[in-house]
Amino acid sequence: MRPLSLRPTLARATAVFAALFLSLTLLPLSARAHSGADTLLVRTDRGWVRGAAGHDGGRVFHGIPFAAPPTGELRWRPPRPAARWTGVRDATAPAHPCPQLPLTLLPDGGPVLPGESNRTGSTVEDCLYLNVRTPARANGRPLPVLVWLHGGGNTYGAGSDYDSAALAARGVVVVTVNYRLGALGFMAHPALSAESTDHASGDYGLMDQQAALHWVRRNIGAFGGDRNRVTLGGQSAGSADTCLHIASPTAKGLFHRAIQQSGSCAADGGLTPLTLDAAERKGRDFAASVGCTDPTTAASCLRAVPTTDLIRATGTGTASLWAPNTGPRVLPRPPRTAWAEGRVNAVPTLSGSTHDEYRYFTALYVDLLGGGPLTPASYAALISLQYGNRAAAVLDTYPASAYPSPNLAYSAVGTDQRFACPARADSRLYDSRVPVYAYEFHDAQAPPFIPAPHTPQGAFHASELVYLFPMNTLAPLTPAQRRLSATMTAYWARFVATGDPNAPGTPPWPRYTAAGDRIQVLAPDRVAPTSGFAADHHCPFWQPAPDSREAVR
Repeated sequence: MRPLSLRPTLARATAVFAALFLSLTLLPLSARAHSGADTLLVRTDRGWVRGAAGHDGGRVFHGIPFAAPPTGELRWRPPRPAARWTGVRDATAPAHPCPQLPLTLLPDGGPVLPGESNRTGSTVEDCLYLNVRTPARANGRPLPVLVWLHGGGNTYGAGSDYDSAALAARGVVVVTVNYRLGALGFMAHPALSAESTDHASGDYGLMDQQAALHWVRRNIGAFGGDRNRVTLGGQSAGSADTCLHIASPTAKGLFHRAIQQSGSCAADGGLTPLTLDAAERKGRDFAASVGCTDPTTAASCLRAVPTTDLIRATGTGTASLWAPNTGPRVLPRPPRTAWAEGRVNAVPTLSGSTHDEYRYFTALYVDLLGGGPLTPASYAALISLQYGNRAAAVLDTYPASAYPSPNLAYSAVGTDQRFACPARADSRLYDSRVPVYAYEFHDAQAPPFIPAPHTPQGAFHASELVYLFPMNTLAPLTPAQRRLSATMTAYWARFVATGDPNAPGTPPWPRYTAAGDRIQVLAPDRVAPTSGFAADHHCPFWQPAPDSREAVR
């Protein structure tokens, strides 16, 4: 009798095991969203990544590519999908910031903002990466997600500048994003428009941000996040960009709530996108400054310019800032028009500003870089230069004699016109369609970013960030400030989770209505609504009602 052969049996068993193994490892991400939610090894749609353990029991994943490097022929083109990779990608260190000059403008050579990118700058165009921070998991349910867009005038900053541990500890998965900046992110040019299917150019940074949102929709479940509870938020330029995505048809369905901190786009005084013609004129001037004057070869010439030359031509300061433009498919119409036509992604919104926004800019550009404090005469001359035939009315509303110094008078003008009143106007506009929760951050002793011998900083532009994203480079918060930080992170996390910031143990925060005009004050000694915001910031002067009187819609 021939001995029994085990080969067919082993072969069949091996085949079954292989099929079973493949079925487990090749499940779609939605099916594997929670199978390994607490491990450091996560599979994305492009490949595996390994993160690091956070000190609080959560996980941190740095430098995950969400789009192909926008280099060579992909410079000044919409983002393309990232390449797949084999093996496990290390995700324990941040990627390079997008190209930018260092903001080391202080007299001692220090940076004017606390982020690492502001100290180092960058010349690396391969920069389209994001970071994911997850909390320690208490249960297997998917968690709400915050996608954060950094500020910096669309010219500076990086997602890795933000430590999202405090918000993650509140049960939020936080994603911070890099996007193309400056001329590389926002320049339009006739030669680039001629290449485009929609005969427009610019807004590549906005397209990058939406590419990151698409990545979140495909992948965040594998990190324990809920793709159906995504909040898009940001501060300063990141806030204005969030406002633009609310008006963008290509962002439909990519987020479900919004947070705008000190950046508006739909009201007078906020970020106003350029027209395509105006953006192309600016682009032609920029191209000429780097030697690309021939319109027939401008596109190839621009793509051949070294990165260092491009960012050097961009320069630093307010003259270097680049605005989005209407024309590309991502932003076909101005936000105000989109709202008037009902073509917006209306979502619950948490929106606000800081009480003394412009004091930071006064301290930087007047005191530190401009030769010293203003006098009553130089204050009047500066207002005349900036406001032309409206200068007399501005000086009548903001007389230097009504403030402790001309510097603070000038700061009040900039705060009210550029930040406070536009934030309120956006809230009044949004309130017609969705729930809105409006705030004003008002800590007069917030830790300063820069020395300010002639301009007490108060609640300056970006001062609220340290209460949401810890910054070890600044002075530590006092006990009262730490309590305010705890209240704010609770509010923000609850809003991300539910669309309503009211959380157990926090002071009630009423929904904003134009009729009530109540805005939540966030201060160490007071967290409560106020009805005096419009009067405090002279909003009827900057944004008079159609009948020239402040009136409810």
